[in-house]
Amino acid sequence: MPSVASHIVRHHDLVTRLLNIIINFFTNQIAEKRILGGSTTSTNFGELDVESFPFKSKRFMPVFSDLRYLCHNQPVQKLIARNVSFVRQFSRVCQLFMCVHPNKRAATNHVEYETDAWISVFNVTLSLSRVIKVYGEAFAWATPSQLRSAITTVVQEILAVCTLSNDKLDKEKFSTPAFHTVAFGDVEYTIIEFDVLEGWVSFHHSLHWLLAELLKHVDILSEGSLMQIGIASVRELFIRMSTESMILTMIDFPLRGKLH
Repeated sequence: MPSVASHIVRHHDLVTRLLNIIINFFTNQIAEKRILGGSTTSTNFGELDVESFPFKSKRFMPVFSDLRYLCHNQPVQKLIARNVSFVRQFSRVCQLFMCVHPNKRAATNHVEYETDAWISVFNVTLSLSRVIKVYGEAFAWATPSQLRSAITTVVQEILAVCTLSNDKLDKEKFSTPAFHTVAFGDVEYTIIEFDVLEGWVSFHHSLHWLLAELLKHVDILSEGSLMQIGIASVRELFIRMSTESMILTMIDFPLRGKLH
């Protein structure tokens, strides 16, 4: 019932509890068949091991399902839209799965099969993507200011990962974004320097999925509503929170997997 969902989220912090379970489960914080405590506010979640028990089991599915159905209730969706702490906590969970199980183009041998790990990771991120969709739907109830805050929060998390400002990505496989200039017609453009035939790529970009879901509500950010919060356009919104090079970096990461 929506009223029950609202009560347990407001007074028992159930969304945060479920997010903590996801983090601790997938970072294998398990002892004697019990998940240890932890927090979505932590900056150090530990590393994911896609060959570990959590990924190979199916025990994560009920947790994602519970979270999805809980957040699908209208009163809870309104809470998510109106309190940036919800999207901040959830974006930290999404960050945990960013670029998980990266791979490199097979240059010498033909790949005849996918490993079990690939299948396990796909199942996990598929469950996560369903929760991301529900979180995104919640922002139909957001004001322009609330949607702006959510977009800003997610963009900051994306850039922290993509620029290697945090320790989420393996620095032996990923490097700080570099730029070079290319000519197209009579015009030169500065773009990300990356060779998809040589570099490491991943198909899993959960933070970008979350940002895409938020941007589905861009109709809320009309010129009139943006002027009320001191911004002229959606373009200015992004320019204020990041530079042009950062925007290129942010857009480039999910496209790498598509080109692989």
